[in-house]
Amino acid sequence: MFHSSKENMKLSPVFILRIGLGLTLLYASLHMFLDPAAWTPFIPHWVGAIVNPQIFLAIHSVFELILGVLLLCGWLLPGASLLVFLDFVSILIFYGVDDLTFRDFGLVMAALALFVILTNKKE
Repeated sequence: MFHSSKENMKLSPVFILRIGLGLTLLYASLHMFLDPAAWTPFIPHWVGAIVNPQIFLAIHSVFELILGVLLLCGWLLPGASLLVFLDFVSILIFYGVDDLTFRDFGLVMAALALFVILTNKKE
């Protein structure tokens, strides 16, 4: 019924990237709901001029929550990983460079790696 071969026990890069990115998104989205005041300084001023920062955070939080769940459950992975990549790139572009940019760049590249791995798989 269940095979406990060495191959089945091996963690795949796709699984590791899915869990790492999914938990990152889940944490961020839940924290945005629980403590929006901690996140409003990260909203660019021009966005706050267009839409209420609390509304923007709620929308962005739901978006990241959905992406995190998709990654963690393994659903719609190529599309979800591309959206995660674009989400993280938009944070880099619209928020700008600061002391934490190295972390954001790492997340961008991890999301891109997941997308590339998923779209290069041979069926």
